Amino acid sequence: MRIGIPYTVVALALLVGCSGQPKHAEVKGTVTLDGKPLATGTITFEMKGARPATATIVNGEIIDVMTYAPGDGVAIGDHRVAVAANELPVSAVVPNPGEGKLPKGDYMSGKSLIPAAYNNPETSGLTATIKPGENTIELKLLSTGPAK
Repeated sequence: MRIGIPYTVVALALLVGCSGQPKHAEVKGTVTLDGKPLATGTITFEMKGARPATATIVNGEIIDVMTYAPGDGVAIGDHRVAVAANELPVSAVVPNPGEGKLPKGDYMSGKSLIPAAYNNPETSGLTATIKPGENTIELKLLSTGPAK
């Protein structure tokens, strides 16, 4: 059986036009802890029915926002938000390993810079409504944790 050009064109259009991905929008903004820019961290945007988006925090600025590819933004809709921020891990390398003196600290992830409740979108109390176009959000964290 031979498939004609019209069927091929329709099949291709369905594959390209019906990806099932929600529309995305650009997101930028700031993250502060007690009113001061958060030095470093990551953000996760979660919305039911959509792939989570991530972003990086550098000197309080939200950058590198992506869902599928760098810069593609966040799905349009209402999101729960999580923030994670850790100091750089302590080095496990010591000048004289035979002395048994190891530096104190976390060798895997570094000390958290924010309360742990912000690490989970269910407990962070943070939300973001993403609309078509450019979105600017402000995430204001407190060292006492999310307001209850």
